[in-house]
Amino acid sequence: HIERTRVILHVIDMSASEGRDPYEDYLAINKELESYNLRLMERPQIIVANKMDMPESQENLKTFKEKLAANYDEFEELPAIFPISGLTKQGLS
Repeated sequence: HIERTRVILHVIDMSASEGRDPYEDYLAINKELESYNLRLMERPQIIVANKMDMPESQENLKTFKEKLAANYDEFEELPAIFPISGLTKQGLS
């Protein structure tokens, strides 16, 4: 159960191959978590940027980071972001 976790790990598809915005997906999940239990938003979060082998992923990750930073003030710590590719194993060693 989510209540027993100490850290929330988001695996985000950075390819946006289905016309989805990776940042909007991240916000949607956080909104669901917040609706379920506001205290979940106090937990540290880690973001795994998946499908980095896809053509648009690098640019999408750059945009994702910019949008993420815009929603944090200078005193808040941004979630760690780990770019990976399950297909090529990039970032998994």
